[in-house]
Amino acid sequence: MDIYLEAMSVGDHTRLRFASNFRLTENGRTLGIDEGLWRCKPRFSGIQSFADALTGQIVCAGVAYVAGQPRPFAQRLRIFKGELAEAEAILSTDPKGHFADVEQLLKPDILYQAIVPPNRRVDREGLREAANCYWEGLEQSDGLIPRFNYRCDKYDNGAKTTNTLRTLLSPDGKVHTCASALNDTRAARPKARERRFPVLDVELGLAASFVVVDFHPIPAHPRPDAGAMYMLGLFKVVDGEIRIIDEIREFLPLGRSVGWDEPSYSSGNVAHS
Repeated sequence: MDIYLEAMSVGDHTRLRFASNFRLTENGRTLGIDEGLWRCKPRFSGIQSFADALTGQIVCAGVAYVAGQPRPFAQRLRIFKGELAEAEAILSTDPKGHFADVEQLLKPDILYQAIVPPNRRVDREGLREAANCYWEGLEQSDGLIPRFNYRCDKYDNGAKTTNTLRTLLSPDGKVHTCASALNDTRAARPKARERRFPVLDVELGLAASFVVVDFHPIPAHPRPDAGAMYMLGLFKVVDGEIRIIDEIREFLPLGRSVGWDEPSYSSGNVAHS
């Protein structure tokens, strides 16, 4: 990931080894290696990266400075047989507001890097289930489906969006817990689709998951966030409970697909870094 971001920052991809079927997307659009962020030559800061040796994938979250402006940023890479096979980026156009505060991403929470004691860990399936239950709770508008630790808070594009008075000034006009935030989505009929789990780190208790969530318009209560929310979610899981959530997200047109499927990791299809 470090090499990829360094190469992107100078627009020089010659230091990378690409698979013959290499695919790159940015906000769900397939691009060439000389387009999008590669052409912009962004500067990166506040980057936290998480890797999974079994899937051969690595994700990061932080800030990309594009034309000097900080923007919430997430990146996924997949390595197969020593070559770069996939690169998926989310670059948000929402850096500041009730549900975004990009400057907070410059100093990411060190909780994600903390090793979970063996007796408080869950296995890979437990990590996947914790993240998937959150997406299921969002789709069902049911905050009882995920297991939230009582200290859990959620951050969207850097902004703390639970247990904070700043949301009283937002279109919601409410103070939410992680559970009530899910309960309150029912009118938008959310649909959490294209769920993927590229990184599951048992030692760190970390699940990194991509999803696209359709939020339908509410005729009696127009909102600016109707559309397809394309997200990387980072979940810290301790004692089988979600301890903290960070989401990097960008809105796409309602129903839009980002076109990525989760690969099968049989013995013949395991990527190696």
